[in-house]
Amino acid sequence: MKKKILALLLSGVMAASVFAGCGGDSSSAAGDDSSSAEDSAAADEGASGSAEGDTQVLNIRTESFGNNYDVQDMGWRWMMAACYSGLYRNVADEDGEHFILDGAESVDKSEDGTVYTFHLRQDAKWSDGEPVTAHDYEYGWKRLLNPEYAYDYANFIFNVVGAEEYYNGEGSADDVKAVALDDYTFEVTLKEADPTFEAKLVATPLYPTREDIAEAAGDQWGKDWSLCVYNGPFCMTNLVEDNEMTWTKNEYYWDAENTHLDTINWYLVSEDATAATMFDNGELDVLQTSGDYSVKYQDEADAGQIQLITADYPGTQSLAFDFANGGSSGLMKNVKIRKALAYSLNREEMIEAVFGRYVPAYGFISPAITFDGTSYREQVGEEPMKAEYEEYAGDPEKLQALFQEGLEELGMDTDLSKVTVTYLSYGSTVDDDSFREYLQQTWQQNLGINVELNTVGDYSLFTAERDAGNFDVYYSGWFSDYNDPLDYLTTFYTGKYTSVSGNYSNPEYDALIDSLQGENDNAKRLEIYKQAEQLLFDDCAMIPLYYSTKEYFLQNWVKDFRWSSFGASQEFYITYIEGRGN
Repeated sequence: MKKKILALLLSGVMAASVFAGCGGDSSSAAGDDSSSAEDSAAADEGASGSAEGDTQVLNIRTESFGNNYDVQDMGWRWMMAACYSGLYRNVADEDGEHFILDGAESVDKSEDGTVYTFHLRQDAKWSDGEPVTAHDYEYGWKRLLNPEYAYDYANFIFNVVGAEEYYNGEGSADDVKAVALDDYTFEVTLKEADPTFEAKLVATPLYPTREDIAEAAGDQWGKDWSLCVYNGPFCMTNLVEDNEMTWTKNEYYWDAENTHLDTINWYLVSEDATAATMFDNGELDVLQTSGDYSVKYQDEADAGQIQLITADYPGTQSLAFDFANGGSSGLMKNVKIRKALAYSLNREEMIEAVFGRYVPAYGFISPAITFDGTSYREQVGEEPMKAEYEEYAGDPEKLQALFQEGLEELGMDTDLSKVTVTYLSYGSTVDDDSFREYLQQTWQQNLGINVELNTVGDYSLFTAERDAGNFDVYYSGWFSDYNDPLDYLTTFYTGKYTSVSGNYSNPEYDALIDSLQGENDNAKRLEIYKQAEQLLFDDCAMIPLYYSTKEYFLQNWVKDFRWSSFGASQEFYITYIEGRGN
């Protein structure tokens, strides 16, 4: 799912220009978090404090800031999910991913699984001191469905009674059964029980929105950060475009007592070399990097000089085909040709040579995705491409014969040396260039074909070339929006996400996905998921490359750092500094 140049010299902690809507002189204690949803895990309670002399300031690097502050738009999710609070918060730690109650204090679910009643925390407030109420959730959800705004993630709640009809202009907001029963009770009625519903509640489009603030902002809502108010652990309080950003502790957050950091400084640093120098000098406290720098810091972590956190992340990088036209060569219509391209790649070799990290992928659904509390990949066993791949792996003669069979099935008797396949991509990082070179050389050596690189400068040019059909294969992938295999599998449903699927379409596959609607037996759902994923690989609907991972390097003075796969990518709600001594 989802960069700029700057020269940065840091001589100390940036002074925050505090936005008037953040904090104030409130000293209210944190709310009681003893209640939990049936399938939620309790949060760690966090640190009791920090060493004397440590300022609670965290310095972070990012490669882009973004410019979308509208939670319903899923815009700048990594920031919005840390500065806002939804019903639940998704948090990952050494025990894996889990939900904790956040804006909700408890939840009741009807026996038939269609009615959810959320009891909100009465001590939850916005950063201007106003209470967070059920009316804010009702407004946010109905704003998401408002056809005037055409939000992409409205489909997340189409199963709510009246929701899809309102979005399609066939009903009204009053018909949508997501309503405030009173100031602190939010009730949602579904058309039918949906096992994926709660997993979607950590997504920012389902966060509350203040009607008075959003309506007053008008066309500037989501564009001007200074018009926002926040109900999460932190507030955005300063922004210097293409340079730096500051978050400040939200004293009105319901759990402010256990939020230890006073300030988080984000610095836009596009170059890994610059970021590495800043980290080495202690000017950055947390670093994500790759390639040779990743290897360097792994060695330092092994020596105990810094901390290293690694985790699976719900993303799968892949290559997509042109199913609409068969590509500029016309050859992508044939499954044997697609498989020859897929089986030619040695993923372990590719990862070591190009990226220095990640997990080889022989399926589509990431190991980070769980189902019924356990990794989906572990439950279904061997990945769907693995067995057939191993029949051809490392054998150019067999791979070329497979490609030639595909040509014959297309009625072509073409010498492989005269075949040209076009690979479309964009990006100019070292990893981007190295991967293009690896792909070109591997296909040419193993298949005896020519590979033309159509490399463009940015994403807008990439989409223009893709839409014009100037490719056979292009770089693609999927980062899941919620924790269920279905979010992956729906991307290949006919017409759903054509930019990911390359316009793949198979009525048998669509029927499998359709059969999941209303199916609440987890054993049956798992079997359908497995069948659907296998069918994608029988058709060679894509070429999986690798499963994404998260890799964080932290200074030893950073304590209780958390992350998230479906909310804020870095969670600082209980993080604190101990041992830096300033």
